[in-house]
Amino acid sequence: MTKFNLWLTALLLLNLSAPAWAEPKKKTAFEQGVEYYNSENYSKAYTTLLESANKQNNQAQFLLGHMALFGIGTDKQPKKALEWLTLSANAGNPNAQSYMGTIYLKGEIVNKSEKEAAKWLLLAAENGVAEAQNNLAHLFITGQGVEPSAEHAFKWFDKAAEQGLLDAKLSLGLMYEQGLYVEQNYQKAAQLYQTAAEKGAPQGMHNIGMMLLYGHGFEKNTEKACNFFTTAAKLGFQDSIDNLNLLINQGVCQAMSMDSHNAHTMESGFTPF
Repeated sequence: MTKFNLWLTALLLLNLSAPAWAEPKKKTAFEQGVEYYNSENYSKAYTTLLESANKQNNQAQFLLGHMALFGIGTDKQPKKALEWLTLSANAGNPNAQSYMGTIYLKGEIVNKSEKEAAKWLLLAAENGVAEAQNNLAHLFITGQGVEPSAEHAFKWFDKAAEQGLLDAKLSLGLMYEQGLYVEQNYQKAAQLYQTAAEKGAPQGMHNIGMMLLYGHGFEKNTEKACNFFTTAAKLGFQDSIDNLNLLINQGVCQAMSMDSHNAHTMESGFTPF
């Protein structure tokens, strides 16, 4: 997370429809700062973005806050990071709003406030930040800073999952599998787990294994269940490691080599059906 190519760089491209003879547009300090950042010249990016941030550019303020928070191109400066992120969030920057929500939820550089966290996460979620949507959904499940609401939790998990966030897909799959706040639907649960598994999420692999092991929604298949547990275990997922050891001791699963198991899972395409 500390080193990423910002989505906003797409907004900084020069107008490609301009005629070839047009004079090159002079880059702003912000545009130049983003270029430095994406080329990993972080110290230069920090000093260049500072000029833009001081001119109230909320995108520059967000990026400076991010850099100061994680010590990118500068020493870690949590207080300075909070200043920049607060300015950016108050100016309506969705990513800064998401950061502020997380900061208040963790309570490491500010006094912890679940209500303040929920306020910022809601703003970011409404502005389309998938991570904020997912975090807000968890708050609605636990009732932290908000009134518990299964309906709102489902809504925000669903929105985050639509944007491809794996954690949200897994949470949504669990809700469908167990019938938590929604009508139980094993088919939808398996599809969500499978999508996460195909992206390399061991939790998704493990959950599919559990459904196959107990026959939730389809016929029991211990062989495939063992295959999924093995893949997740190879990725270090502790629940799968524990399950696999137990099932091997019971004679249900057999220990497989990495090569033979990878060949099986690639061939099966993670399909549990």
